[in-house]
Amino acid sequence: MKTYIALLRGINVSGQKKILMKDLSSLFESLGFMNVQTYIQSGNVLFQDKNKNVKELIILIEKKIVEVFGFEVIVFIRSKEELKTIIQSNPFFKKDLNRIYISFLNESKKILILPKSKK
Repeated sequence: MKTYIALLRGINVSGQKKILMKDLSSLFESLGFMNVQTYIQSGNVLFQDKNKNVKELIILIEKKIVEVFGFEVIVFIRSKEELKTIIQSNPFFKKDLNRIYISFLNESKKILILPKSKK
């Protein structure tokens, strides 16, 4: 079993896309995931599964959310190991900071560097 965290984007914000965490836990359990735990009203879900294909997990969860709750939600999934690496790679680790913000993408994006304009 591999441990994952699912991060649901934009739920329970300003009364939009409301999902109770007990209902979200039930949804994940209905998909066969084990040891499902949610964190406050954040849409963050810790779970375990045998499937190692994260893209398949994302599609499965996003489809089930539409089926059960009637709206689309973008889901990001990271493994326990990936999150551990992110934490250990924090360049501000030794700073006295209260918060660190991290952005996730589901796909790697290419960065296009444009040449400087000639004036």
